[in-house]
Order: sequence, then structure tokens, then C-alpha cells
Amino acid sequence: MRRRLALYLISTLVMLMSLIFLLLTLFGILNPVNRQITDTLEVQLSGHTKNVERDYDKIAAYAISFAEQMEIEIQNYFSENGIAFADLKDNAEAITDLQCALYDTVYLNMQLTPSSGAFYLLDTTVNSVTDTPHYSGIYLKYINLHSESTINNDFSLYRGSYVVGNENGITFHSGWQNEMETAFFATCDTTFSNGTYYGLSPAIVIPETWERARYVYVPIHDLKGEIIGVCGFEINDLFFQLAYKSSDDLPGTVVYALFSCTDTGYNGQFSSGRFNSSDETDSSFQIEAKKDRLLFDFGDEICVGKAQQVQLGGDTFFTAVMLTQAQYDSMRQQGEMKLSVLLIIAVVFSLLCCVFISNRYVAPILKKIEQIKSNEEDGDMLGIREIDDLFTFLAEKDSHHEAQLSELKAAKQRAEEEAERAKLAYDRALEEYQLAQSEILQLSDETKKKIVLEDYEYFICNLKTLTPTEYRIYELYLSGKSAKEIMEITGTKENTLKYHNKNIYSKLGISSRKQLLRFASLKQHQDRSREGEN
Repeated sequence: MRRRLALYLISTLVMLMSLIFLLLTLFGILNPVNRQITDTLEVQLSGHTKNVERDYDKIAAYAISFAEQMEIEIQNYFSENGIAFADLKDNAEAITDLQCALYDTVYLNMQLTPSSGAFYLLDTTVNSVTDTPHYSGIYLKYINLHSESTINNDFSLYRGSYVVGNENGITFHSGWQNEMETAFFATCDTTFSNGTYYGLSPAIVIPETWERARYVYVPIHDLKGEIIGVCGFEINDLFFQLAYKSSDDLPGTVVYALFSCTDTGYNGQFSSGRFNSSDETDSSFQIEAKKDRLLFDFGDEICVGKAQQVQLGGDTFFTAVMLTQAQYDSMRQQGEMKLSVLLIIAVVFSLLCCVFISNRYVAPILKKIEQIKSNEEDGDMLGIREIDDLFTFLAEKDSHHEAQLSELKAAKQRAEEEAERAKLAYDRALEEYQLAQSEILQLSDETKKKIVLEDYEYFICNLKTLTPTEYRIYELYLSGKSAKEIMEITGTKENTLKYHNKNIYSKLGISSRKQLLRFASLKQHQDRSREGEN
């Protein structure tokens, strides 16, 4: 019994765990580690997207303020010197003098704005006869960045007049030139024609450098509202990495990204330098959508992550967070290992509970059963209320069954006596029947045949005159049912049955049930004979 109970408990445990396993599988939460990673990436993506929107809107606000200051300073310079914007073309002295006047404004805005550089460019040049258009302005860049806080950080002059750099003691960038080649002005009319208040460029390679950067820029207008230049801030790859450091919410290193789609591939910046391409567009960077995540294929490495669309500067970009495939698989394996250990511990604990329950409850039960087998009426109580109540109930049921058995024995004896009386009555009826048979035999054969044939033919002819109820009662008589059984089957009372019997006997020309059965038996015999001939 103990083994059977233990087997039952173990089977129940296995079925329960199987059901739980099935439900967890159906609802997709069997692997909580995978869900945890996915949920964490979702939270990280949401936070990263909000940070990007906030940061670039903030930089854009600084850029707009920068442009307003530049417009005022430029118009003041024109007014003080009695010249117009058109007079700047091919006028190196005036352009240099304007740059010296605007330098402090550029420097101050660069210090105030979280970026890797600041610039302004005007649609003018000191040499308009060159094959490639050049634009005059100041472009300051931070050097030796080690933090997103750039206040008092070293900077250099990347573009601008030599005089500006010399007078202000600025270090010249290794790729310094006087003027800038740019495609800003080719797209300004389109960028700002639909109400966009700032532009965000793709990540481009900065000329004469190994760096990539994207630019937040706004237009500079003259008094007529015409665009005469642009100003803004640089966000290079290094600054992006410093501004969006990896999170420690997961064991792996979370990589943040901001990228856009182009005709030739994806263009973006990543918080890890190994994913930042040296080209403006990385054609090897591919994205594949999975069930609950994205695969970012960089050719030599694959990352797992999430992406979300975001609108910046009137264009569509994508924010993304990701883990390397190796980190993702490692965390899943660790989680699955922990889950397996927990399941094993749960199974072992359950088995121990089964053994304890078996020893705690089965042993007293076996003892009580032995007491019952030995007919000990007053055995010891087990101290387990439910089991003691069960055995008390069984004892009461046993007493009740003994009483019922005694009653059945008495009823059996009465039934045997009644059967004996019925047998005696049957024997008397049989004697009367045999006596009637002998009387019939004394009749002449012709008379007997005549009486029997006439009565039988009348019986056969008048069967069809019986009502459905009377014919039903007739068939029940033929099946051997007694009057009491017929009343129960048809739901009629005794007087009603007597009434139907009277009608049946009258219609069929018979005087007794015995005659009814005799004629019916003869009819059945003839019917079977006809069927045999056919």
C-alpha cells in the first residue's frame, strides 16, 4: 500500500509538472531569461529613444539660439561697416574681419552646448573662381575627448581664417583649411521649406580626418529672410559613444545606436567603437527581423536587439539597443541552467515530501487495517482526524451492512415460503388443467374439432377489432407478463385492466386467459409454418 501511495503521489507530481510545463510553453514564458532579456531591451530602447529625442531637441534649441545671435552679430557688422552680404565675396579682408567679430559667439555656444564642435558657414568665399565651391566660416572642434562634459576641454580650429586662430591662440587642427567644402547649401531649401526648424545630417566622414560625425544645423537669414548661411554643432562618433554609455542592467554590454536607411545600406552611430564604420554608408550592415527581436548583422559579428523609429530634424531615423549574439546566448544558457537546477531542486523536494507523507500516513493506516483483520473492535486511534473518522464511518457501515444482511436472510426465508405456497397452487392448477384435458379428450373428435376450429377462426378474424391499447395488453399477455406487471408497464389501474380484459375476451370470443394463450400459440405455430414453406 505504501508503495502504491508513493507511486500515486509521484504520478500526480509528474502530471502536475507536465501541465505546468505545457502551460509555460503555450504562453511563451518557459524561458524567463529570454523574456527578461527582451523586456530589458525594450525598457532600454524606450529610455534611449527618449534620451535621443531630448538631447537632439536640446541641441537644436541651442542651434536656433546660436543662429539668432549670429544674425544679429552679422547685421551689426554690416551696419557698422556700411557693407552688404554680397560685398563679402572675394573680399578676404572683410571675411577675416567678420570671422574675428563672430569668434566669441561661436566659442561661447560651443562651450554651452553638449557637442564635439561648433561651426558657422556663410554662402560666400574668398576665391569664387575655384572649380569646387567653398564656403567661409569658423569650425571649432574639441580634441582629446574623454567625457561628454566638454567644458574647458581643449579644442582646435578646423576651418577658419589663420588670423582668427593666431589672435585667439587656438591650436590648428591637422586637417585645417581656410574654407569648407560642404553640401549643406544644396539641401537647405528642401530641408527648411516644409517648416522644419532644424536639420540633422547623416553620419559623414569629416574631410582630411579619420572621423565621422553628424551635424545639427539651422539656417542663418538676412533681413529679407533669405538663407545666407548655416550654423550648428557637430556630434562625432566619439562624442556619441561618451554620451550614450553602455548600461549595466544586463550582464552583457548594451550597445546604443542611432541610424538611418539609405539606398545603399544603413548609416549610423553606435556607442561601441567597433561597430562604427569608417565609411559614410555601411553596405555590409544588415537587419533581419525575428519573432521578438532583431538581428543586426555587421558581417564579422551579429548582435541581437530592438529598434524604434524616431523623427529628428524632419527626417526618419531609428534608435536601437543591442547585445552581441555571444552575450545573448551566454545569458540564455546561464538562465536555462539556473532554471534546470531549480526544477531539479523542486523535484527532489517533492519526492522527499512524498516519502514523508507515505511514512506519516500509510504506516498508521496499515496498523489500523491489521487491527480490523484481527477483529479488534477497540483499536487505538491514529490521531489523524480524517483517517479516524474514516475508520469510524467504515465500522458504522459494517454494522449497518450486518443489519441489512440479517434483514435479507429473513426476507429470503419469507420468499422461499411464498414460493412453496405458489408451487402448491401451481400444482393444484396443473391438476385442474389435466382434468380439463381429459374431459376434452372424452368429446368426440368431430365435435372437438368443430368447436376448436370455429372458436379459433373467430379469434383470428376479430384480432383486428382490438384497439391499440387492447392489442398492447394482448401482446403483453403473450410475452408472459402477469396482470400486475401489465398494470405497471401500461400505467393502468386494476379496474381499467379488468375493463380491457373484458373487451378483449368479448371481441375474441374467449372466456379465459388460458384459452387466449392457447389460440395465440396456435396462431404463432401456423405463422411459423407458413414462413417455413415460403
